[in-house]
Amino acid sequence: MISLRFKIVISTLFIGLLVIIGSYLVIQDLQTDIIEKEFREKGFLLANNLALETTNQVLVNDVVELRNSIKELKDSYPDIEYIFVTDSEGIVLAHTFDNGFPKALQNQSRPYNVMKEFVYISDRGTMHEFDASLFKNIGYVHVGLSENSVRAQIQDASQRLLLLAVSSMIFWGIFIYLIGLWLTDPILKLTKGAKRINNGILDQKIVVQSKDELGELASTFNDMASSLDQKIRDLVASKEQTETAQKYLETLFDSIDDGIIVLNADHKIIKMNRSFPNIMNLPREQVLGKSCHELIFKAAPPEKEKECPVSSIQQTKKPIRILHEIYIKGKRKILEINGSLFSDNTGEPEVILVLRDVTQERILEEEIIRRNRELTALNEISRIISETFDLDKILSKTLENLLKLAGMESGEIYLLDEPSGKFTLKIHTGSEENIIPEITPAYIRGEILVSDSIQKIPEFASNRNPGFFYAGIPVKLKDRVSGIITLWGKEPRAFSAREKELFLSIGNQLGVAMENITFYNNIKYLKEFNEEILNNVNLAIHVVDKDFRILAVNDELLKLNKGKLKKEQIINKNLFEVFPFLKEKYFNKEYEYVLNTGELFQTEERTEYENDVIYTSTSKIPIKDENGKVEKIITVMKDVSNQKRLEEELKDSYEELRLTYVKLKELYKIKDNFLSNMSYELRTPLTSIIGYTELMLDENVTSEQRHKLEIILRNSQRLSKLIKGLLDTAIIESKNPQLDMQMLSVYDIINHVAEDMKTLASIKNIPINVEVPQRLMVEGDRDRLMQVFSNLIDNAIKFTIKGSIKITAEEENESVHIKIDDSGIGIPADNLDMIFDRFYQVDSVSPQKEESAGLGLWISKNIVTAHRGKLWAESKNRGSTFHVLLPKRRIQ
Repeated sequence: MISLRFKIVISTLFIGLLVIIGSYLVIQDLQTDIIEKEFREKGFLLANNLALETTNQVLVNDVVELRNSIKELKDSYPDIEYIFVTDSEGIVLAHTFDNGFPKALQNQSRPYNVMKEFVYISDRGTMHEFDASLFKNIGYVHVGLSENSVRAQIQDASQRLLLLAVSSMIFWGIFIYLIGLWLTDPILKLTKGAKRINNGILDQKIVVQSKDELGELASTFNDMASSLDQKIRDLVASKEQTETAQKYLETLFDSIDDGIIVLNADHKIIKMNRSFPNIMNLPREQVLGKSCHELIFKAAPPEKEKECPVSSIQQTKKPIRILHEIYIKGKRKILEINGSLFSDNTGEPEVILVLRDVTQERILEEEIIRRNRELTALNEISRIISETFDLDKILSKTLENLLKLAGMESGEIYLLDEPSGKFTLKIHTGSEENIIPEITPAYIRGEILVSDSIQKIPEFASNRNPGFFYAGIPVKLKDRVSGIITLWGKEPRAFSAREKELFLSIGNQLGVAMENITFYNNIKYLKEFNEEILNNVNLAIHVVDKDFRILAVNDELLKLNKGKLKKEQIINKNLFEVFPFLKEKYFNKEYEYVLNTGELFQTEERTEYENDVIYTSTSKIPIKDENGKVEKIITVMKDVSNQKRLEEELKDSYEELRLTYVKLKELYKIKDNFLSNMSYELRTPLTSIIGYTELMLDENVTSEQRHKLEIILRNSQRLSKLIKGLLDTAIIESKNPQLDMQMLSVYDIINHVAEDMKTLASIKNIPINVEVPQRLMVEGDRDRLMQVFSNLIDNAIKFTIKGSIKITAEEENESVHIKIDDSGIGIPADNLDMIFDRFYQVDSVSPQKEESAGLGLWISKNIVTAHRGKLWAESKNRGSTFHVLLPKRRIQ
């Protein structure tokens, strides 16, 4: 084994060696850099000084003096190998070479090769040439220095430094050896002392004289030896106590009422107390060595043994607490099992289980929970029955709570349908599988019917899958069954007599609730019926008792009060407190008269109420009790204020209306004259503007001028069209339009209009397709019919974004039916009748919305009507179809 002293010495020597070698290399590099820097500075200094000294000689072209100067300088510095001076053209003026200027430097003497320092290899070693320029570059000085002397200096310095490093290594080794002896002596003593402690020799002290950490460590070892010695004595003394405690624990282990078992890694019982065989009702020899799966967790198949609680403890190393149900010789037992993991004295993991028989406690708990659940369900059903008269809500909540009580999955409630005598499905919860819409009375019984097989009940056998468990609960009112509740489950369920009694009670409670709902609905219907009568009578009605307390009012009375009073502000208030003016006007005397005499009282009254005058026709009707005494008074009032007001206003308005009519006739005549004169006055200059604009467009004009001329032409034509529309309006309103009737080809008219419109349609890329037979003829005014089709096709183009326009025609008896179909935006259904009204406009889809007067379709309809024809439109969301029906011959 390598000693600690050896390791310390070797490690420290190695570290010292690395430090010395590193220092040697760093110092050598620094020294080399210093020597080389001094060498270069010397070269540059010589070159620059020589350049200053020889500038005048070169300027005066004193070659002899120049040669003497450079020779003298070379002789003064042994390190200089050569010097030569060149002029600005690179011609050598003087040099110090004994055998002539070398060819190797001829190229370097050129001005373009001059540099501050030039290094090259020659037969005399590495040469450094330092160059300097003369005044204003009239020449150049070249000084060559050999590197040999510098290398000799560096070599000498390195040898001295190496000698110093070797000496340092020797001294360092001696020093480290001595230090190692001093450091490792206490450690060796500590090692020997630790070995003694390990061997059980605890009475010998470790002696270390140093007062540092090693001395403290030796003291700690000594204290530890003393402590261990004392603990060994204590352990020997406590062994007897442990044996005594073990005997006590074993006695306690066997005497405890809970069963305790210890399981090994294979789940087999290796130890148990006396109570466990008693709990399992087995002799002790049949328990020891058995696995927990054989005795306790019998339900777990072999492939799932890893999922058992014991496996969970072994895997998670966490304690568990579970309830487990087993059957021992046919008797049900509920065990509370607590388990945890521990290790035996060999370190092997074992599981301890403590089992307590809690069967009686659990039975009591389950009974309490069941009673609470039943009580909660009954309270919930009672609460919902008392809170609402909504039958569906009551049935739904009742069925939901019954399913919870019975522990079943789905159910239905059937109610008796009086006309058919059958029970029809009212509500369902759970699975939708094979629901029966109705059941026959033969199946219904007055008590609970429970069956463990659906096949035993013919009513349901053909509609339900086999295997369902069934329970039927009657809904009874007195002795009459008015419904049946059916509950379904996939698992068998045994109901006790008490549970059946509970279900019957719920069914009876539901029957009473249904009767209450029927009674409530009847009362509600009568109340709503009476209120509906009161509120729909076009008379103001209020009812007061003999103390003049308002019992009821209808909506018409509230309207009569201009909505200033609300029903809740009036009901149960004194009539004369709500309407104090009645007493002020002595209307209370009328009520007293009716109350005292029991006779009807009728009158027409003028009442000032809330700064408003109200005229009413009033009847006060007495309502008598069985003894003939008046107990209520019904007041019926009819508001005749408007009638009275209209009568007065009618008298004043008649004369005013007559004068207005005379003025309107005069204004209408003036309007017709103005429109006629204005139209004729405007048409002449407009015709000139349109003509001159068209001529100018045929000329050679710029694009900007053409654009402006097209705007003038388009707006002039639009204005001309509006003027023509106004003239046509005047003609149509005169009820005497003049038509130039002749036989016309429908194809020619429509084709001519379509050709005129194609330019406008091409702007929006909308084709116009004409499919009109050439044989079709009608009698009509050519210009007027062309005007009609121009308006219709223009309309189709205007309201079509993309698509096409199709024009078709066919004979229909003695008429020709023309259809103009477009794929535009369509016309809303509620606008179809209004589009032919004068001045009615529909928004255009064109990006540049065009204004129009809204006369085109109105004029077109009147022209067609003048031809004894018909014009109408159809539209279904998208696209429109305009129909023109013209007679072949106009009937006079």
